[in-house]
Amino acid sequence: MAWQAHWRGWSVALIDRLDVQTSSRVAAGLVTPITGSRAAASWRWNEFYSVAEHFYTQVEHATAASIWHVEPALRVFRSEKEKALFENKWIEPRPSADTVSIRAKSVLHPRTIGWKAPFGMSSMEPAARIDTAAYLSATQRFFEGRDAFIKFNLNCDRDIVFDSQNVEYPLTIATLQIAGKRIVFCQGIAARENRVFNDLPLHPARGDILVVLSPNVLIDQVIHHDAWVVPFGAGRFVVGATYDRALLVDQDEHNQERAKQFRDELMRRWESLTEGSFLGGQHVVQEQRWAIRPASYDRHPLIGPHELHRNVFCLNGLGSKGTLMAPLLAEMLIDAMGGEPIDPALLRSRRK
Repeated sequence: MAWQAHWRGWSVALIDRLDVQTSSRVAAGLVTPITGSRAAASWRWNEFYSVAEHFYTQVEHATAASIWHVEPALRVFRSEKEKALFENKWIEPRPSADTVSIRAKSVLHPRTIGWKAPFGMSSMEPAARIDTAAYLSATQRFFEGRDAFIKFNLNCDRDIVFDSQNVEYPLTIATLQIAGKRIVFCQGIAARENRVFNDLPLHPARGDILVVLSPNVLIDQVIHHDAWVVPFGAGRFVVGATYDRALLVDQDEHNQERAKQFRDELMRRWESLTEGSFLGGQHVVQEQRWAIRPASYDRHPLIGPHELHRNVFCLNGLGSKGTLMAPLLAEMLIDAMGGEPIDPALLRSRRK
């Protein structure tokens, strides 16, 4: 949102508490055209991907940071049935208008060592990944350089004053001594603590990932199988991700037990992909990370204005597709501020 507003020439204040355990910071940043057991195209792929590619390239130019990595992803099949389903849909497809840009082909000689693929694999493109940590750091530096980034743990109920009588600046944050015409809440699961948008129909899900060191396993492309695997060079991989709706945020003992279960589950998936037992057991689980995905009840984003405060907006509910969808959704939301209608499939109030 901050980038899209900045490129429109608007004055921006970007406020973030810089929590290290958020879904944006834990996410692998994958942009994948074909997903799920049904080998379906990502929803509205063409429009979301074309905007995302342009957006992240622009950010790279503005910040001199390397964040956007385009490379075909590999789908490793788990059975002959899955392979047949995928190939019937994608190897000789009759593309629809929404999927015409997606290409897939069988891979006979992958650039891999130590991976099991008894049922074969296919490449999928275009596919990409953003380095989410680098992207967030570059964004912070860019707006800090324009005195437009504020590290602050905003309490939406206490700190924001709505004054509809003030036509020029109806919103003020006295604590920070700033005022504005509009405010957009991009809070993920934290929106539940905001009285303005605590009624969002979010169905959050915990996701765990592992950082695994395995020097005898080599690959330079993202793999999708029972898990996804992202290579970072020198035998370092990120393996993910779990999807758990039983959120026990106030029960540490149960959470620790679930964290162990998720670790074991991810290692089982890793073993299903690698030759032998970690090629002689030479592996190390370096780190386990987790965060809460802000998924919506129907897995589609939730954007739009508040019913009473028409200059207050939200962008939420992106689930596991934030990297792909966020650039276009932010553009749509800014257009809506100028009077353009929001697609009913995206409108935050559609459930009502």
